[in-house]
Amino acid sequence: MNSEFDDIREEDIEVLPSENAEKERPKQKPSGETVADLSQALELKVKEAAEANEKYLRTYADFDNYRKRMQRDLADFRKYANEQLAQELLSVVDHLGLALKHSEETGETTEGLRQGVELVYKQFRDTLEKFGVKPFNAGGEAFDPALHEAVMQVTTSDAPTNTVVQVFQEGYRYYDKILRHAKVGVAKNPAVEEPTPENE
Repeated sequence: MNSEFDDIREEDIEVLPSENAEKERPKQKPSGETVADLSQALELKVKEAAEANEKYLRTYADFDNYRKRMQRDLADFRKYANEQLAQELLSVVDHLGLALKHSEETGETTEGLRQGVELVYKQFRDTLEKFGVKPFNAGGEAFDPALHEAVMQVTTSDAPTNTVVQVFQEGYRYYDKILRHAKVGVAKNPAVEEPTPENE
């Protein structure tokens, strides 16, 4: 019995390579030119890495120097922040010293010394206001624990309860911040005595 494949010759059969043929094929050794190219590329990458590392070290050193400089500047700022205020207060101290010295040399009366001290006191307060330190009014105001510190209660019927009727120490603001609370006496109305019923 003849088969339909009898006429096919062996040389006509095309053998297809298997999927693993490429993997199984022995790799060719790189030529001398390829090795030289790879060596050159490697040297280039090594050089680039060295340059990048050097740039990183320089940047890190610059940043570290900047950080140290900022720390020194901040320390100096904190240390000398009130330098201008100190310079302004020196003139106040000088004037107070001159007033006392003048009083001793001329034998002025107490009134003359009082006037000199008043002038220095005014100059001192003006200097403080120049730097944002200002007193605030407390007398006659309603007691506010954010502004006032009550040191005593004053029994009186002349002012509503919880009204500041005495100021023992002035309060001061430093711009918008309370620098010192005012020490005050607060009104307390006397208790109204209820009439006692008469004994029957």
